[in-house]
Amino acid sequence: MAKKVISYKLDNGSIPAYVSDGGYFAKDPNDTPNMVCLGVSVDNPTLPAGVTEYADQAAVVAYLNTYTADWRNIDPLTREDLGPWSQADAAAFLFAKL
Repeated sequence: MAKKVISYKLDNGSIPAYVSDGGYFAKDPNDTPNMVCLGVSVDNPTLPAGVTEYADQAAVVAYLNTYTADWRNIDPLTREDLGPWSQADAAAFLFAKL
């Protein structure tokens, strides 16, 4: 097995040990101890119940569409609105980490 793109819940505010690179695209960033994030697992992970694996970018896009439809790209320096946030770009970003 290899690494996997997953969604997972923080472990008392910390990224769990089965996540090698995570904390992306938080579903509820105001609920830090229970925040659900996307990330990439370690190699050959043993994933607990409640963790979702995504087989492809389309599955990640479908998941992101459930809560990011109104997200915007904001320039971090100028605060200029650069247009709609791209779920497809986010999915490609995660799958590029595999």
